[in-house]
Amino acid sequence: MCKRWRDIPKPTIALAHGRSAIGGALMLLWPMDIIPAAGDATFSDPVTIFGVNGGEYFTHAWELDARRAKELLFTGGDVDAHEAYPAGMVNRVAPRSELDATGLELAQRIAIRPAFPLHLAKEAVNRSLDAQGQSVALDSALALHNLGHAHNLKQFDRLIDPRGEAIVRREARDQ
Repeated sequence: MCKRWRDIPKPTIALAHGRSAIGGALMLLWPMDIIPAAGDATFSDPVTIFGVNGGEYFTHAWELDARRAKELLFTGGDVDAHEAYPAGMVNRVAPRSELDATGLELAQRIAIRPAFPLHLAKEAVNRSLDAQGQSVALDSALALHNLGHAHNLKQFDRLIDPRGEAIVRREARDQ
């Protein structure tokens, strides 16, 4: 599903703010072409606590470098907008009060350009990611994700490890 979103011919923009990009929300955010973020945005992927390797759209090593991706997954910790920006995970950081206007301004600048060359540019970038192995990595990670769910189903009779829920709730309260 997320790979199809990534490959929609038209440019896509998603806004990130607050603690809205946790786990599965990353897989909804990362397929988008442009991501302005508010200064209060944080990104995390605590899913290893639930017995799986990451979201179904596993571009962690492309969004961050490999070591920061591992830290994000191994600890369930956060990457804030100011760290995400130099990593290339978000396009810009704006004050929360200006985020909607920032997204709209980008959309308006893009909307005046001819659709066909935008499609070609997007396709060229996506193909370069695929040439680097992104599509194969996504397919492999999804297979591992499904293996994690199968393991949990066998071990706990649930798709996720139930022990993770209490830990995530406790960590959220402690923040």
